[in-house]
Amino acid sequence: MREEVDIVKISEGQIKILRSILGERIYFFYSDKLQVEEAGGSFLFWASGFALALSTINSIPGKFRTYINISADYRLSSQESTTYYEFEINVSSAPLWQEGALQFSKLSSLRVFSDPILMIEIYQSFSNGAEKAVLHDCAMVFYSQGRKILLQARQELIGGVDIILDENFIDAQIKKLKLRCTLV
Repeated sequence: MREEVDIVKISEGQIKILRSILGERIYFFYSDKLQVEEAGGSFLFWASGFALALSTINSIPGKFRTYINISADYRLSSQESTTYYEFEINVSSAPLWQEGALQFSKLSSLRVFSDPILMIEIYQSFSNGAEKAVLHDCAMVFYSQGRKILLQARQELIGGVDIILDENFIDAQIKKLKLRCTLV
């Protein structure tokens, strides 16, 4: 019997949002509760979702800063209990849709101060079930002149995203994945 494969990709609208990051600097990753975890001699940061605070190089004069909100939610395939993770990417005028959260210190932050983002790679992984497999987008690598930043769906947490800043750890993580597309 041949196994069926469903392919789950980030939508074109969400790809357009990711393209808007190109040429911008990432200053902060905001989250409602930032966690730090040791993994293989390196550290990763995780939360239920992150808001990217970008520089305002390409923004319209007089327009307030916008935030790119990224989370990854647990899903079940339509015909059986194969699980996979799906990214949700949107834009808001406040991090994680929380108006006033920065002023009242309701958010944790990870300060990055990257060079302008030159390229974004989107990677996929397989989730296998008894009769069906799901090939799904599960990780994004942001490249700037001097660093890589990996955002990947956190398998242990519903709606979670890991951020990895260590280049060797990033290379080890993406070695197991399939490159789907590159945004430049």
